Amino acid sequence: MIDPAIVNTLVFCGIASLSSVGLTLTYLTTRVPNFAHGSYITVGAYVAVYTAQILKRSPYEAMWASALLGGLLAVAQYKLVLSRLRRRQATPTYQMIATLTIAFLVFGVMSILADYFGRVYRVRTNYVALRSWDIELVSMPGVMILSLATVSSLTLLLYLFLNKTRLGIAMRASIENPSLAEVLGINVENMYTLAWFMSGLLGGLAGMMYSMWLPVTTTAGDEFLPTVFASSILGGLHSIFGSLAGGLVVGAANSLVPYAAAQLGFVELIQYRPVIPLVIMSAILLTRPQGILSTRPGPRGRY
Repeated sequence: MIDPAIVNTLVFCGIASLSSVGLTLTYLTTRVPNFAHGSYITVGAYVAVYTAQILKRSPYEAMWASALLGGLLAVAQYKLVLSRLRRRQATPTYQMIATLTIAFLVFGVMSILADYFGRVYRVRTNYVALRSWDIELVSMPGVMILSLATVSSLTLLLYLFLNKTRLGIAMRASIENPSLAEVLGINVENMYTLAWFMSGLLGGLAGMMYSMWLPVTTTAGDEFLPTVFASSILGGLHSIFGSLAGGLVVGAANSLVPYAAAQLGFVELIQYRPVIPLVIMSAILLTRPQGILSTRPGPRGRY
């Protein structure tokens, strides 16, 4: 049996990496920090919770639904709010405030749904842990295998998509130079919409993995948001692959630092785990705001 600390680390790394890549995709298109990104994680997690609690089916069967709903929520946020604000030349500050408003709105809706389903179906819909629904493959938790497989395949697929396909190259062109891309006949708005859908899809999938390992609440995604931002900032907000690496580092720190503290007898320090991503974020912003993997000083890093 694999050491629980290793399993916990790998799962944390997978969730953080998926989420941070999604956050970076949205930042590259709008140059606005998306504080509603945690909502995609919450929605994806609750799809798994309702599948297990109400339908009595394995959360893995609804993995596609978690990803799809996360993607649709992200597209709705972009098309109905942010794209309209951009056309009206709203400042990044106003757009950032709009993402906060959306996060509060989604939180309210999820709280209402959680209360409704809890009353109607007589099930627990807050602080729900689905570890009992996990499966074992070769004496390893299924969520750990999913975490490893997803991050590995994501790295390869993103590289192939962005560098080897016409659609991916068009997306890169739209992000790097929207005006030139439009001159070349690329529909920049469609490329941005696709980027936001991919962001929500990754967030929803991360939420499903979150539900298999950690207690789910209506604030689960928002509580995980500092880890997501720390991962993206560590790897560089202008680098998709940098944010992927940042997620691995921050995810590992979130798991291994409390474990090491417990082994050394400082069990009381575990309650301060939420401070870890904040410390990492602060240190990077003060010392290397472009991210540790950035190769150029300008605002646009490599993919």
